[in-house]
Amino acid sequence: MRAGPLSSTRVIKLLNTNFVNTWVLLKELSDLQNGTKGAAAAALATKLQEHFVYPVDPMILTPELAFIQHLPTNEFIKSVPIAKERRSQYLTWLKSSLAQVER
Repeated sequence: MRAGPLSSTRVIKLLNTNFVNTWVLLKELSDLQNGTKGAAAAALATKLQEHFVYPVDPMILTPELAFIQHLPTNEFIKSVPIAKERRSQYLTWLKSSLAQVER
């Protein structure tokens, strides 16, 4: 993903403008769920765990932690085999997430 959609300046601009981006390792979710970093982190970790698809899963949540959608990376790569097309599809996915939040 970093060499594809996440290297696109259009994708980066949209992400930086409209999303709070974070990275959580799967092995750290259980510690976070136990409240080691506070109640807010525990709530986020629980929501992430509920919807996670191995191995990497970009996920869109509202500020209230309502799940919008996710994009299991392995499935995405299989369904869009041409790297250049992945940028466009990923941008479309992000925009559809924003549209869902605005409803």
